[in-house]
Amino acid sequence: MNDVRKLKEQYKDEHPAFGSYLECMTRTLFGGLAAFTLAFSSAYFAQKGLRKYLPYNDKNFILVSTAVSTGITYFLTSRATKNCQAGWMAAEDKVTYLSDHTPEQK
Repeated sequence: MNDVRKLKEQYKDEHPAFGSYLECMTRTLFGGLAAFTLAFSSAYFAQKGLRKYLPYNDKNFILVSTAVSTGITYFLTSRATKNCQAGWMAAEDKVTYLSDHTPEQK
């Protein structure tokens, strides 16, 4: 499906909070893309500035920048995705943060 409005309309009755979940996930994924871009460029130019102090040559700058930005992006995006999922479940009355993290009663 390429039309988000049709997708929201299709699942509106079955999952009333689907629209807000979809918007949250869209923000999360675009935020992850922005985080990757900023982290990559920051790491790359930091290495360029510290070139004479680093134990590796210029050929490895892209590899190191990619590894650093991938780790940062994974951390931020996975955390935001869990928040979106928790919000959707709470809105759908499936589970809340409190019922999911309280010790079991005997």
